Amino acid sequence: MLNSYLPNTVKRYAIAGLAIAATTPLAAFAGDFLAGRGGGFETMATPFGLAAIAAPIAVAGLVAGLERRHHRLARLFKSEQDKTKQLRKAAYHDALTGLRNRRALSEDVDRMLAGGPAPLTLLLFDLDRFKFINDTMGHAAGDAVLKGLAERLKQHCGADRLIYRLGGDEFVVLSRGSSSREETAQFCDDLIGLVFRPVSHGGGAIDTSGSIGIAVSDDGGTTLSELLKRADLALYRAKSKPGASYSFFTEDMDSDYRLRRQLEATMRDGIASGAFAVDYLPVVRAATLTPSGFKAMLRWNHPDHGNVAHDVFMPMAEGSGLIVLIGRWMLGQVLMDASSWQEQAEITLPVSAIQLQDPGYAAMVLEVLSQSGIAAQRLILDIRSNSTLGECPVALSNLEALRAARVQIAVSELAASVAGLSMARPYPVDRVRLDLGRIKAIGGEKRTAQMLNLFLQLAATMGTPVTLTGIDTEDDLKTACAAEPTEVQGGFAGLPLSAEQARQFFTSMDGLTRFSPDNRNTPARGLLREAC
Repeated sequence: MLNSYLPNTVKRYAIAGLAIAATTPLAAFAGDFLAGRGGGFETMATPFGLAAIAAPIAVAGLVAGLERRHHRLARLFKSEQDKTKQLRKAAYHDALTGLRNRRALSEDVDRMLAGGPAPLTLLLFDLDRFKFINDTMGHAAGDAVLKGLAERLKQHCGADRLIYRLGGDEFVVLSRGSSSREETAQFCDDLIGLVFRPVSHGGGAIDTSGSIGIAVSDDGGTTLSELLKRADLALYRAKSKPGASYSFFTEDMDSDYRLRRQLEATMRDGIASGAFAVDYLPVVRAATLTPSGFKAMLRWNHPDHGNVAHDVFMPMAEGSGLIVLIGRWMLGQVLMDASSWQEQAEITLPVSAIQLQDPGYAAMVLEVLSQSGIAAQRLILDIRSNSTLGECPVALSNLEALRAARVQIAVSELAASVAGLSMARPYPVDRVRLDLGRIKAIGGEKRTAQMLNLFLQLAATMGTPVTLTGIDTEDDLKTACAAEPTEVQGGFAGLPLSAEQARQFFTSMDGLTRFSPDNRNTPARGLLREAC
């Protein structure tokens, strides 16, 4: 009964002791009264009677004290247990998303591998533009994206697959057991469709996309580090594909990885060792057939592999971040070379979006310009544009500072160039560069002239000069001259030039020939007059 009304054990023992002490005088009084002794208090007045009263009270106090101590120890023990559970959860779970972390992944993989030879399938994926989201929209937006993706992964993966966040925007999905390549591919297709969707934040939506690398253990005989390495190599291959995609690990990726790392290490040393050089492609005014300047093109002479193709080493430079160092070196070299040219010669320098996202880029360019003594309006920064550049406040700030100093901005690639002719362009453009080869590929030979005229009419309406590139043959030159762009550039003027050849070219085009074997001895100036 006391247990029902008094769940506290300390109070129960105390009340029980007091009840015993209270009944003792009553029992003594009743005994004395029945024996006819006094008023029934003789026994109570004796030492025995006093002890009979005090003993239950003392025992009740002792029991209550012991119970209080036991209860306090029990609470301390439960508190320590709760803290241990919290610490373990913190040690094995990601604080932001609640998913299991790298330590938990390591223990789970060790346990699964020890449990038998069943293969493990590990999917490693990350977001394609998470750094951009963090840098431009703030870390709160990045956190919202990560939490949203984590919830979608939980819903999509179910109980058969374990989900982990390794850190940053890297996630792992782990499963044990045999699955065919087709089943895994179907799972990845579904994951891309269900997980990589816009995430709501701040009254708007943030687009998400990602890439997935897939690695499978060899009948349980592969370590976690080896699995992650394979998945990372497959992820790198997946990122080279357009849009959200996935890739399975293959053995050739390992040799490609070693070669890529070797090239990156050599590339870092190449700046100091003089392995890099700058070639110059002449840019010619279409109306007057006179040179207006040069387009700078980086060349890398590898000590073992010779001249490495531009489209091979540039993605590596951008992916490793070396493009920032290489770009600064190239800027200084180009401006130093241009200081010996005629003052009106323009210098077109390619710039990647990664360089523009450096907060100090504009200040660096203006500092090098000041040191070289080159007028700012002679420098044209050719942006290899992407769809997200206009959303980056740092890049826009750099572009505004450069244009305020009279540096010109151009955009390349067909889609970016056409967008550059639109008033809706998020950043200012002084000129566009259209590639004739891209226009041919889209319109075909029969519609090339029509499409080219359409673009140039739009440019004339917007008052934007157009440099037509990819003019390699005499027919290309005739097509270009008929369309009347502002400038033309391409192989018709000869091979790329060194700095000294560029200086000579600007004063005289004699001796510089086209690629065509039939016209190796024809001066470029004469060819221009003949074609146009």
